[in-house]
Amino acid sequence: MTNFEAVDRFDQAHGAKIENLYWIAGSLENSDLKDMLEEMEDEDFKKCFPEIFNSKHYEEYRNDDEIMQAIVDFRKFGMIAEIHLPECDNFRYEKGKKHPVSWASHGGICRIEYCYGETLEELMKEIEKSAEKVFKEYIAEDKKKQKANV
Repeated sequence: MTNFEAVDRFDQAHGAKIENLYWIAGSLENSDLKDMLEEMEDEDFKKCFPEIFNSKHYEEYRNDDEIMQAIVDFRKFGMIAEIHLPECDNFRYEKGKKHPVSWASHGGICRIEYCYGETLEELMKEIEKSAEKVFKEYIAEDKKKQKANV
């Protein structure tokens, strides 16, 4: 994947933007990375690092503020990104079309997701999956509101 291709893929990722990006291999002593990992919700940590989350020592790592040690122990030295996904609403549908044809996107109101990949390509795929999942949740929420207003 070239940088130009990445720009194209971000354009298709429903407004996803990287707020913070760390290459863990070169950031093991970075206090901002450590803070981010410690502040991640269990659900986000499980998504990014299922092997660590499902280990019998996960709670020990969490409780003893040793989350960076878990990263080292499980050899997770790839890239982790904090991505911001803009809130979307005002969906417009055309008759017979399953997906919306237009919507409003609000860059100042974002949902935060975390994505991990060993390579840039893997990270990009995770970002695209997260963006698509959140976008589908916005559509489902919109359809639910429309049904309630009928």
